[in-house]
Amino acid sequence: MKKIFTILATLFFNAAFIMAQGSFQLPNAGFEQWDGGYDKEPTHWNTFESSDGSYASLASDNHHYRRSGHRPGGAGNYYLTIYTKSIIGIKANGNMTTGRIHAGSMSAASEENYNYTQRSNSDHCRPFTATPDSMYVWVSFYAASSSSVAQVEAIIHGDNDFRAPNHVGDASKYKGRAVAQTTRTSSSASQVSWQQLKVPFVYDGNTEAAYILVNMTTNNVPGSGAKDDSLSIDDIEFIYSAWLTNLSYNGATVEGFDKGTFFYGILVDDISQITADRIAATTEASDATAGTTIEYRGDTVALATIVVTAEDGTTTKTYTLKFATDPSQTVAIDNTGLNSSTPKIYPNPATTTITVEASGLLELTDLQGRTLLRRQCRQGEPVDISALPKGIYIATIDGIKAHNLIVH
Repeated sequence: MKKIFTILATLFFNAAFIMAQGSFQLPNAGFEQWDGGYDKEPTHWNTFESSDGSYASLASDNHHYRRSGHRPGGAGNYYLTIYTKSIIGIKANGNMTTGRIHAGSMSAASEENYNYTQRSNSDHCRPFTATPDSMYVWVSFYAASSSSVAQVEAIIHGDNDFRAPNHVGDASKYKGRAVAQTTRTSSSASQVSWQQLKVPFVYDGNTEAAYILVNMTTNNVPGSGAKDDSLSIDDIEFIYSAWLTNLSYNGATVEGFDKGTFFYGILVDDISQITADRIAATTEASDATAGTTIEYRGDTVALATIVVTAEDGTTTKTYTLKFATDPSQTVAIDNTGLNSSTPKIYPNPATTTITVEASGLLELTDLQGRTLLRRQCRQGEPVDISALPKGIYIATIDGIKAHNLIVH
């Protein structure tokens, strides 16, 4: 009978704390909901149509459209396109924000033109108290000039009506900022050429997080670029860290530790000495948590499972330590129930190719449950695995479990 003992290295978030943190992602980050037709504002987003300031009426013409389709690998029906427009000979960059646009001057570079969080109006502010590690966003950018730079920025700021770009240099008003920029991805206005931008949040401000202001523009220099430059945006996502930067047992780092490797075999003399308090896990992000579970399998094997949970309470990664008194048992996670008739894979461990002693659908799944290889194979036929990351893979042939594969 298996005995399971669980000791939490640190406490997981409880429901009340998660509620207090608020939303961990932007609402309508994929631009699927709109407040009307194709030229109205996407829900929870604002453009010149709802701007304020002395020149709001002059700038109120739309600089955006709803487009049908989605980025590569996406599943949505729509994406957003903003574009540069000429108003009385003055170039007005495409502009979309979670806050409000203030049009206070006819000079594009004037400090009277800015995007801002308007805390008094729920349509123009986005409460946000989380601290994501990075921002991912899909963009396609056309510009007449190859030197033009489009920008998507997210600013996590304090309890103030933050103005961008006016307050960007004032560390007393913000906590962190992520800035994604790109030169043109297409030299043709009629061609959509998507790329995913991945940028870190830099937390160099000194105020507590209270709101987030996200701004998108066809040019990072006001009034620059050319008429009809266009920036398409889809699927903005905030990423939260669930990595470990160190994993140790009895005060010593586990041999061969790498944050991207999720299984380790450890040879010990006495399984009864394996306890959770001897395992230390250091998370990459200070707001992530790690919980350790020990499962004893008789007197010869113990599995330690370390589940790392990011700040959002959803993103997880699982690291496994297998302790064994027999060296041969430290090289596989769980071959329980396998026998001489089980399909075998060789060589094992492997680096570039493997051969399966059976025909059928081969599936290799990593310890996070992601299937990274799926293909039909014939008995004795070499299978290329050179693209697989190092690690342990659970192998099945036509759904029948085979021996676990080690890629090194």
